[in-house]
Amino acid sequence: MERIIAEEIKSFDTSMDALWSRHDLVLLASGSLICLRAVYQRAALRGVLSQLRYAILREEDYAIGMAEEKIRDAVRRAAMLQGARVIVIYLSCLDILIRLDFSDIEACLSAETGRIVRCFFRGPLAKADAIPHETAKELLRRLPPEKTRVAAPAPLPPPMSDIAGVNDLLRGSDAVNVLVTPSGCRSPLARTDMMRERRDVYAALPEAEDYIFGMEETVRAQVDTLAERERCRTLNILSSPVPAFMGLQEEFVMENLPAQNCYGRFFETNGFRDAVAGIAAATLFLVREAADAWATVSRGVYVLGWSAILGGERAQFETAERLFAAYGYTMHMVGADELPEYPALVWAVSAAGVPAAEWIRANRDIPMLRTLPLSAVGTAVWERDVCAALGVQYKERMSLNDETICPREACGGERVLLIGDPIASEAIANVLRRYGRHNLQFAAYAWTSETAELYRHAAEGGEIFCFCTREELQPVWDAADIVVADPVYCAVLGEKRIVPLPSGLLSGRNAALPGGGVLGDVFYKELMKFLGQ
Repeated sequence: MERIIAEEIKSFDTSMDALWSRHDLVLLASGSLICLRAVYQRAALRGVLSQLRYAILREEDYAIGMAEEKIRDAVRRAAMLQGARVIVIYLSCLDILIRLDFSDIEACLSAETGRIVRCFFRGPLAKADAIPHETAKELLRRLPPEKTRVAAPAPLPPPMSDIAGVNDLLRGSDAVNVLVTPSGCRSPLARTDMMRERRDVYAALPEAEDYIFGMEETVRAQVDTLAERERCRTLNILSSPVPAFMGLQEEFVMENLPAQNCYGRFFETNGFRDAVAGIAAATLFLVREAADAWATVSRGVYVLGWSAILGGERAQFETAERLFAAYGYTMHMVGADELPEYPALVWAVSAAGVPAAEWIRANRDIPMLRTLPLSAVGTAVWERDVCAALGVQYKERMSLNDETICPREACGGERVLLIGDPIASEAIANVLRRYGRHNLQFAAYAWTSETAELYRHAAEGGEIFCFCTREELQPVWDAADIVVADPVYCAVLGEKRIVPLPSGLLSGRNAALPGGGVLGDVFYKELMKFLGQ
């Protein structure tokens, strides 16, 4: 068992770096999101995103035997890039585990595309493989002299994985999180998708033979040792692509924990879903689990769908927390705080919180809110809605007409594109409309159809364009005059007037800055500056 600590990339002497040193080479990454995040980050730091492509795969593609064909299709697309002469498939652990037809892939696709196609074995399963594999330097030595240079737009950053999202959600004071993983899956957490202050996250590392005989014995021994050493009350186990594919028997792994007065929980993360879908599933799990013990209605408000990386720092909710307290209610963040009794109100602050909020409303007849208090008027409207839901008298603090409105007619026709969570985007849109901006379009980065459905449902029937690739977003981006989005989009899609709202879904922990989040001071100042205030 090893503790996972936040770190930065310091070395650029890896196999990836060696391969990218050849300018006519495209590195095609395969596997799960958690694999792709690590590769993308290194490519971005090296400035070689034009030489990176990835295959968009789902867990079921490996289960039903479609992964190889999707990888072949991705190679065909990569071969069409200007200047590409060599395509190196950067194999994932699952590619090696299920034994794709590597020789046929190389031979057939080389002949079909007219490019040199090679498979590169990397990661812990490559090291554990009984068959020796060539190094990056050996592969490069066998290639003909370089003649061209790849010239291609960068792909979109792969979004944060469900593993990272659930890990960020779960942050109880007396709990630890354990990721069951080959060693490589730690990197995206340590280098991008885990807050620097975390000291409660560990990796249970299987042995080489566990990929043949099963890893339950190894993982149980490590979990038992950790629980005894840390004296934690709750131990959260998160799976990763290989254990999920192999069908990790979580009951066996957690069997000894009750004897140590430790409660074990297992979250079915697999690294293929994004953080939005992962947090949605985990939040629903948490409220269903807690509801079994609820006896009476409390004066608590449960906030669902928040995590520090995905949604920005917790401090942005301090105004809301004070307003709840003024009416005699206590705010609890699901995932970080205890959920002791029935809540009086559930508040979904992102699409990831909507399924759990709706479950509580439907099964416990608890009122639900899914708006955000952005701007003075937005806060007043939100507070009025809170009071209506709680059945208490609204303490009017301002007239809803008190905020100065400056409709700039000359700009009223400019098209504003909002890219992000629909609940946050709607709060921003309400401010924009009050300042004369009505030509609005909503979009969201949905890695899977599951996430797209979460966004569409959270939009409550409003139109929202869900995209997964740069090619899908580019026409919408080009048609907009202004965008409200993570600035990383500009690096991929082209410069644009932007109201910056960094998103952890793309930028990882770098988005969770002081004053960050849609309700944070930093974004509000940028929004007001854009509106000329």
